[in-house]
Amino acid sequence: MSKQYYFTLKGFWKRAKQEYDYYTKRPWTLQQVGEFWDTVEDYDEVNEELYTYFRRFTNSYDLAIKHMKKEKYTMIDIQARSGKGSLFWYQKGKINSSVCVDFSDYLISLADGRLKGSGLKYKIVKVLDFPLPFKDGQFDLVCSYETIEHVYDYNTFFDELVRILSQDGIMILTCPNRLWEWVHWLTAAININHSEGPHRFLKRKELLKCIKRNNMKILEENSTIILPFNNKVSIAIDRFLEKYLPECIKRHIALRRTFVLSKGV
Repeated sequence: MSKQYYFTLKGFWKRAKQEYDYYTKRPWTLQQVGEFWDTVEDYDEVNEELYTYFRRFTNSYDLAIKHMKKEKYTMIDIQARSGKGSLFWYQKGKINSSVCVDFSDYLISLADGRLKGSGLKYKIVKVLDFPLPFKDGQFDLVCSYETIEHVYDYNTFFDELVRILSQDGIMILTCPNRLWEWVHWLTAAININHSEGPHRFLKRKELLKCIKRNNMKILEENSTIILPFNNKVSIAIDRFLEKYLPECIKRHIALRRTFVLSKGV
């Protein structure tokens, strides 16, 4: 059964301080990130039916598929959490194997349980430091869903994603808009959603610097989720706004950024 979220004033101040500490303490380690996610025991229950959660997969697929020339890809799923990203791409018929990387023993156990018996050829690797334990150009599809904001040394992290991407491969990177930092803080403080743990949401210009420094080409970019609610009316309105608002406005106000990247020629 999923966790019952409720509000108390005492609990609010405790969680507010915890969120303040997560956001202000520098630096943090991947081990600390993993230890935090080990405590989020209702991760799957909370995200199982969330519209905002699954849009990270469906939106990135819609953007990337037009650029995917190979029949099957070798995937790495960075901070795979409970393995849903790998399973999604496998069920779409686009990958023949996946390496699921995570920092959390608990999430690794969830991913193993989900992928076992799925038919997907997979391997699970726990990582607590850089460089990543993989060869240069080892993967055709590098997926990083809502992860870069959890890595203190995000520049090295991005460089490593580029290093392990094959020359003709595709990288998918999603992350929250910096504008929504306070919303995540508030929902955790009043206990209507789990915390994000150690993190710092990045500005778009910081991501663009990583992309430019590594000579990566932006194949696609969009911004999604304006109304992060989970009912049919708000989802319909959200889809309408996403369709008709100019991209320059969505880049400022939407919750999630998605990049589809390739190595520059």
